[in-house]
Amino acid sequence: MSAPEHAPPPIDLPTVVEAADRALDRVAELVRSIPEQSGQALPEWTIAQTAAHLVGVVGAYIDVAAGRGSPYTDIRAAARTNDEMLARVTDRTPFLLAEQIQALRPALAAAIGEEPDGYRPGHEGVPLLRSTAVARILGEAVVHGWDMATAAQRMWWIEPSDAALIFRSFLPFLPLFVHPENATGVNARFDVRVRKFPEARAVFAFRDGQLTVEGEPQGRVDCTIVGAPASMILVIHRRISLWNPIARGQMVAWGTKPWLAFRLVNLFDPP
Repeated sequence: MSAPEHAPPPIDLPTVVEAADRALDRVAELVRSIPEQSGQALPEWTIAQTAAHLVGVVGAYIDVAAGRGSPYTDIRAAARTNDEMLARVTDRTPFLLAEQIQALRPALAAAIGEEPDGYRPGHEGVPLLRSTAVARILGEAVVHGWDMATAAQRMWWIEPSDAALIFRSFLPFLPLFVHPENATGVNARFDVRVRKFPEARAVFAFRDGQLTVEGEPQGRVDCTIVGAPASMILVIHRRISLWNPIARGQMVAWGTKPWLAFRLVNLFDPP
């Protein structure tokens, strides 16, 4: 299978494997260092539950990278799948959660092996590049690390190069996440870029509510959005609003319809 015409370029597999391994090590040690994990990391999960979720979802992407398929057979029922995987992680002391996360590192290395990048069955059976699956592991570790560190009032640095990889990992999934009501009748093109990383750029082209993701502009653009790496990732994951990084000069929008930047996030409905 080949990538769709004008699709963004693929992610380098060895680079993202190294980044994901480093992020898993960091988040495991973060979890180990938090003695009290009953605080809310997310509206629906405590710190301990978020760590347990991380064990399950990273394991799922390891399975995708290894060619074993994904447990997410219906992306709109992702919450149910998350609950099922969460229930399987019963050892939830900080030490045991950290050990389970650390154990994902050799599992990832074994799944990747010496094989080159290529497509494997992903969510809903849709083919997904192994490098993209690994980049989603990086995203899960980095963003949920931020969730847990914030809840525990710890520092959590998001490496700019990691953020650029995470941005690129999202792109193949975006057409699945279009909000069916909010995007109805939308005809607009957004050029979205991660500052200082030219490879982390994509055009979100909406036509009558349907989305095509382009690596380079294939026509006029209504709104260009450029963001600092960490800010871009936190906005995309809905951890912070767009107003905060704009006020700090970390994100900027321009074009014939710059106000569309504030509408973009609401055009998606991630599970």
